[in-house]
Amino acid sequence: MVTILAFDSGSMEHLLCDDNEEYYNPLYPVIYRTKTPKKNNRKAYYYNTAIDNALKNNQIKAVNLMIDYISKYQNSYVASYLFKHNLCTIMEKGIEISKLINEESMIFKIPFDFDDWPGIHTDDETLIRPYNDSYFNVKFHYKSCFPEEKYESIDGKDNSGSAVYKIKYSINMLPSIAEYISE
Repeated sequence: MVTILAFDSGSMEHLLCDDNEEYYNPLYPVIYRTKTPKKNNRKAYYYNTAIDNALKNNQIKAVNLMIDYISKYQNSYVASYLFKHNLCTIMEKGIEISKLINEESMIFKIPFDFDDWPGIHTDDETLIRPYNDSYFNVKFHYKSCFPEEKYESIDGKDNSGSAVYKIKYSINMLPSIAEYISE
């Protein structure tokens, strides 16, 4: 129903309100991508989301409501595909995306834990490092992401008297602006 009624902010407000929270389940997303055959060519398809429909009809409030819903009930990397082609448009229209990219959001973030990457360290500093290769190759690139000597593994070293911290790694998977422009 959300995909069909996305052209109307009032309908979205009633469908996505907290009164219906008992019906929301992360296993059964309400907002998803649909496959629709093109009119002139039944073998060709285009993909559309409720967010695309709302943007097409300039329903800013509906998009805000959907972002709120997604960040609360579909808070997983799987939901990131909903924004692959429209994130720039959403930002151009001045729609707030902070709920999609804040610390609690898992929409554009994939946590990972590889044996080749250290799991503990004495440094508790939060770092952001660039990585532009395939996600499937990241497990081989600890040294290229953290080449400094101070980030070498502390396994087997004497750390008596030093506090040891658990390291959490994640990859930010925001869509590239270049992907948006080339389409």
